[in-house]
Amino acid sequence: MEYQIAEMETSETQRRIEHVISRAFLTAHLLTASTQQAENAVTEALASWDPHGDNEGALLDRILEAAVRAPCDRSLSTFSEPDSTAALLPAELRAVLRLPSQLRRCFVLRILVALSRQSSAELLHLRSDQVDQYTAAALQCLPDLGGRFAPGIECFVWTRRFN
Repeated sequence: MEYQIAEMETSETQRRIEHVISRAFLTAHLLTASTQQAENAVTEALASWDPHGDNEGALLDRILEAAVRAPCDRSLSTFSEPDSTAALLPAELRAVLRLPSQLRRCFVLRILVALSRQSSAELLHLRSDQVDQYTAAALQCLPDLGGRFAPGIECFVWTRRFN
């Protein structure tokens, strides 16, 4: 009986970790606009993560850090060309991928991941007011890019709780 309980707990832990990795990969993809860079960020984070000593939140933090370190076009006027796997995403998220990199990164961290403006600024090496400006600009651009988040559609939003 004890063996079955331990096996069920291990299975549940695996499912939670798989869910976190899946969501974190999507977040990294949105931050980098590249499936290859997102995969690299997840792989890098997993290599340094201790599943026995660190919680899932620590894994997400490592993936976010790795994703924002990935090279990107820093231009505010150049829109990203999403890679071919973007077609698998809902229209709202494809629109996020078409945002200029700084706007996209601020939007993803502030709105979708729900980080504080200070945490976002530190992660992106920006000032807090810049994060606010870029996030506001992203929100203004999204409707023109097809990013109309319709009422009733569950938007991809991270919560910092992993229950």
